[in-house]
Amino acid sequence: MNRYAVSINNFGETFERAREYVAAFSKSKIKRIELSFFPFVEDSELSKIHGIVSREFLAAKTAEIASVHLPFMGGGKSWDPSAVDEELRKDVSRRLSEMIKKNADLMAPEATLHCSMEPPLEEHPARVDQVCRTLEELMPLAEELDFSFNVEYLPRRCVGNCPEELLAVASRFDHHHVGICMDVNHVMNRYEELPEIIQKLSPYIREFHLSDYDGIDEKHWFPGQGIINWTNVMKAIKSMKNDPLLIFETSYQLGLGLRQTDPAWHLKQVADGCFFLENCEELEKRIADFKL
Repeated sequence: MNRYAVSINNFGETFERAREYVAAFSKSKIKRIELSFFPFVEDSELSKIHGIVSREFLAAKTAEIASVHLPFMGGGKSWDPSAVDEELRKDVSRRLSEMIKKNADLMAPEATLHCSMEPPLEEHPARVDQVCRTLEELMPLAEELDFSFNVEYLPRRCVGNCPEELLAVASRFDHHHVGICMDVNHVMNRYEELPEIIQKLSPYIREFHLSDYDGIDEKHWFPGQGIINWTNVMKAIKSMKNDPLLIFETSYQLGLGLRQTDPAWHLKQVADGCFFLENCEELEKRIADFKL
């Protein structure tokens, strides 16, 4: 059985709503989460609730924080670790370091990092170097707290929008502290190449973001609702020598914010999605053979 988790952007805008999620996890089959650090980009009521309830969630031990997602925007400031302006890049590095230190008790073995927003393609070589400078500055924290910065496969014009750029970053560091987060719906129109891309990056992949899409742009649908051949993708994942964390990043598909979505229903959808992926070879064949 693969290790599955679900991405949580925040626990809601009220303590009552947030604690509904904690209670739902106690009855859910899902026992791992990727906790977003996005609410921590500014001092707000949402940030306060997210911090307090995240710690209550951790203390309740109904599920573990297996990964955190570091911010790439928010609070009216840049969080781009590839900034070509050196003073801005240093400021981003400093703020990321401060955020991690302040929330060290919430850190997990994996930390998802976006390499950039969407700069011009001609800036990418310089920005790859800038990301590496940022990681070098943050490396003492990774060593002290024993976690890995996982640079995410990103879409469109982002740095990290192809295997070559991700390898250019990850290959410069110790595999234990810098890896790759493979987001399968960020490959845009290269979805048929997913097994080959996974194989190429597999020595560095520590986690996946799993969702389906239309083969054009990210949609964050549940597996089976889009165009990805999950039988081939799961075969590629199962052939990996390591044991990556498989994170469902599907909340956008629900079409509702956490205030409207019943937490227990949300988690059931994810658990059902895990069943689909574990049995997708048989299920996809049965769907293909089904006749109305």
